[in-house]
Amino acid sequence: MKRINIIFALFALTFITCDDDFLNEPPLDRITENDVWNDKALMDTYFFKIYDRMPWDYLESFWDVGGCQRDGISDLARGTYTWTALLNQYRPGIWGTANNTWPLDWWGYDIIWKINYSIENLEQIPSSVLTTEERNNRLGEMHFLRAYCYFALVKRYGGVPIILVPQNPDTTPQEELFPSRNTEKQVYDQILSDAQSAFDLLPNRWVTQNGRASKWAAKSLESRAALYAGSIAKYGTVQLDGVIGIPASAADAYYQISLSASQTVIAEGGYSLFNQYSDPATNYANLFLDETDDEAIFTKIWIPFEKGHEYDLHNVPFSYRLDWGASMSPTKQLVDSYEVLSTGKLPNEVGSGYDETNPWENRDPRLKGTILTNNDIFQGEPVEIWYGTETGGTIDTGSGTGIGKDGLNIHPDATKTGFYVRKYLEDGDSPLFVPQYYSGQDCLIFRLGETYLNAAEAAMELGIETSARDYIEVIRTRAGLQQNLRLEPYSGTELRDRIRNERKLELAFEDHRYWDVRRWRIATEALSIQVEGVRTLRHVDLAGNETFTYETFDAEALPMNFDQRHYYLPIGQNRINNNSNLIENVGY
Repeated sequence: MKRINIIFALFALTFITCDDDFLNEPPLDRITENDVWNDKALMDTYFFKIYDRMPWDYLESFWDVGGCQRDGISDLARGTYTWTALLNQYRPGIWGTANNTWPLDWWGYDIIWKINYSIENLEQIPSSVLTTEERNNRLGEMHFLRAYCYFALVKRYGGVPIILVPQNPDTTPQEELFPSRNTEKQVYDQILSDAQSAFDLLPNRWVTQNGRASKWAAKSLESRAALYAGSIAKYGTVQLDGVIGIPASAADAYYQISLSASQTVIAEGGYSLFNQYSDPATNYANLFLDETDDEAIFTKIWIPFEKGHEYDLHNVPFSYRLDWGASMSPTKQLVDSYEVLSTGKLPNEVGSGYDETNPWENRDPRLKGTILTNNDIFQGEPVEIWYGTETGGTIDTGSGTGIGKDGLNIHPDATKTGFYVRKYLEDGDSPLFVPQYYSGQDCLIFRLGETYLNAAEAAMELGIETSARDYIEVIRTRAGLQQNLRLEPYSGTELRDRIRNERKLELAFEDHRYWDVRRWRIATEALSIQVEGVRTLRHVDLAGNETFTYETFDAEALPMNFDQRHYYLPIGQNRINNNSNLIENVGY
């Protein structure tokens, strides 16, 4: 004890007699604000954290709507797990402020604060830390990220407060700390302004760092956001003094902005539609797996295990799973939207050539690139979706004897519609059994295929139907439909509906459908349906020959319901309690 006391005394004496500068040394165990803005690597690390928290990744959106990817709230698929809020509240339309839960809620002002804070600091960075080009590139990133954040907000809530500086409760005036909602038009105009600033400041490509936004990502956001604004203006209604809705007189201007932005990306971006495989279905499926730069304009990058996601874990067919699996069951309504290959007509159209005994063949190749149907080969094995086997007039539905290994009713977590998702799932020569966080497929946020669809829709809405057909034909040709008739027989609303159907198919399970039917103001019909599926029955004759028959059935206990008020999400009582200047959306 005496020795310890002596050592302590000597240490104290040394501390007292040392230079006072010791007390002014910066801490060595943490990074300071000053460190970040004086070191490019630390600065970029801060920016990457903002990227990581952005609301764009639909591959890792399993809990956004309750145990399913985001498209599970649309008419493309139903969720598989019966215990989820998705099936019991969201799809039946039983949600709002009363139960304080609603799908896809996102109020990202914490991220916007970080972006505004970054812009403020970047504008003061000396040339000793960043060159002018480096500084401008990073400013461009922040303008792009801010535009995307406000786009994520406006498509959910309509007008929201526009905040462009980092607020400080100690120095920001009270009236600015509790802002009112801007009009929906003002928010879209701010998005387009930020997107243009980003385009002017960002590089064509980042040489060594994939996953960072380029000027073409900014122009793609402009294409998408202006298209949304045009739709809201044309098909929506102005309410709450413009807080929701955009004047109809603004529609054409927004459509023109979208068309011009799309044309710029197509003509100058240096991208091309992915076309690496001779079989169109295989080519379409591999577009989402090969991770080339042909078509991908902006992606979120994932690295298996190190920073992987769970898309395979949550979506593979039942017999291919380690756990979970099959969280999205594609609907028959989606399957029926794929036209017959030999005629270019939808299955229910007169003269389509649809074969009820072989319903999944001779169809738009994107069907097999998007959805797994009965007996499709996946990971080296057939996907067996039949619910039973009929032999000699007797139907066996027993597990291991009559029902297929992936069939209806084999397990509560198997398909509920008779179909499985294929898009984005890793394929191979044998079952992969991908574990948690081992999925590494990059998430396509913007791709050239969408740009062509945006151009087609904007041109159609502007009455430039020849151009609309030309743009959509590029997508159809890549899909393997070049032998079909062009869309020449269609004009006006019929052409509009076919272009919308092309968008539905080309962008299925990429987090577009729910937002599209809302902005077109057709969700009260498109999302108020009785979801259907297909029961597949296997027949085996005395010689062992195998055939199948198919029967449509209601695949969801509660029909989908989308109320008029659901075109905008509620702001929510908690937010209004925190800021009394916020007004609630209509119907809540």
